[in-house]
Amino acid sequence: MDRITVTRPVIIKARVTEKYKELLLARLAAAIEEADREVQRVEFQAKRLHTEKKGRIVPAEMEQLERMRREKIEARERLRSQYEVLKQLPPGAEIIQGRTESLVEIGIGDDAKRLNPVEIVIEEGKVIALREQG
Repeated sequence: MDRITVTRPVIIKARVTEKYKELLLARLAAAIEEADREVQRVEFQAKRLHTEKKGRIVPAEMEQLERMRREKIEARERLRSQYEVLKQLPPGAEIIQGRTESLVEIGIGDDAKRLNPVEIVIEEGKVIALREQG
């Protein structure tokens, strides 16, 4: 066997433009609003449970609702943090959009750098750069 086909990592990046930044900020703002509604929903459930049971609440039920509430609040705070970071990004900055893999055929005597990760850079929906890392 002189040749073999293997996979290598591919990192997909997007170059930040004002238009793209506005789109991402709008998506994050919508996600933050949804997270706020989820927190309010869980808090309402807890109040309703308390009212319905008139103080005879099973501790496990309240613990579960409190755990859900904390998880929703943490998710909302992560989104808010991402929003603030994104607001600070200058035009031209590159952010990771995703990861995938590609196939590469290598053989005896080939440069091992061909196994290194590759980057695809996208701007406004078009591929603007292909880079080999390393």
